[in-house]
Amino acid sequence: MVRSVNKSTVGYIAVVAALSITSVFSFGLYSRQREAVDSVEIKDFPHTIRDWEGEDLDITENEYRILETRNLIVREYKNDRDEKIYLFIIYSETNRSVFHPPEVCLIGSGVNMVEKIYEDIKSPYGVFKCNKLYLEKKGARDISLYCYKTGRTYTFNYYLQQALFTINQLFAKNKGGATIKVSTRVSDNEEETLETLKSFMEEVIVIMENMRKG
Repeated sequence: MVRSVNKSTVGYIAVVAALSITSVFSFGLYSRQREAVDSVEIKDFPHTIRDWEGEDLDITENEYRILETRNLIVREYKNDRDEKIYLFIIYSETNRSVFHPPEVCLIGSGVNMVEKIYEDIKSPYGVFKCNKLYLEKKGARDISLYCYKTGRTYTFNYYLQQALFTINQLFAKNKGGATIKVSTRVSDNEEETLETLKSFMEEVIVIMENMRKG
């Protein structure tokens, strides 16, 4: 005698099956994260970019702990005119939690975010929107450009990067991700300052792609 299966039983079985599949993916993802090592060591990023020379800035153990990785750089680049650009890159192929919106770091720092808009930046794969922040502290005015990377995709959108990074991991596509930020003091000629910063960011992106290929 064949017994009929009611809708609640079917629903229960479907939920259990979905949870089981999710568990398998999650365990596989966790295992790959435990075993995987980044193929790119971001500390190998060049100290010389055209006429800019870089110097690594100190990172405390507490900052490493908060950022959940040691695969990052904080660097000051200077040219012959004594202009300075600060570069921050954090990179991972296994852990999406290391990527943080830079605005989070402003909380309690005494730095005020005056404006946040977008700026077009060129990558080897086309033009994309990058975040542009105007910051003020004690009368000084800075400008920052930052973006998120997953594989060949560069975006201003943190949540898009997180989604793409997770999808790549689930399907064992080790494409790597990064947060990239450049910043400088706004000079008397703001337009010139912005163009210099954009050019520097575009150079950084080209180098990042070459490092990944290598």
